[in-house]
Amino acid sequence: MFALAIVLGAAPALSQVTGGSQPGAVVESPRLVVLSPETQAMVREHVKRSDLPVAKLSEPARIDMFIPEEVELLAMPQDMATETPTTTSYRYLITTDVIAVVEPQSRKVIQLITR
Repeated sequence: MFALAIVLGAAPALSQVTGGSQPGAVVESPRLVVLSPETQAMVREHVKRSDLPVAKLSEPARIDMFIPEEVELLAMPQDMATETPTTTSYRYLITTDVIAVVEPQSRKVIQLITR
């Protein structure tokens, strides 16, 4: 698994972002895909069936954006711990359009998942 991540990091990866012609459109991104499509679906389902707060940001969430300290970051769903234990250190926030995966130490958005 570790070797696979290194190989993927060298080439452009696909990640989901908003603004495409269709909801959930896949576009090319030069960044490593942090969460697999299966894990993204797991997070999306967790958000749908939970009553979680929607973050109020001053601008639309985007890759490499730094999230202000006053915005609450949510822990990844507990069921991900057994599926993909390496991703449980990440946090996320929910906006009206996307779920933003955040690296908690820097508070930098590293991936966007369409809602």
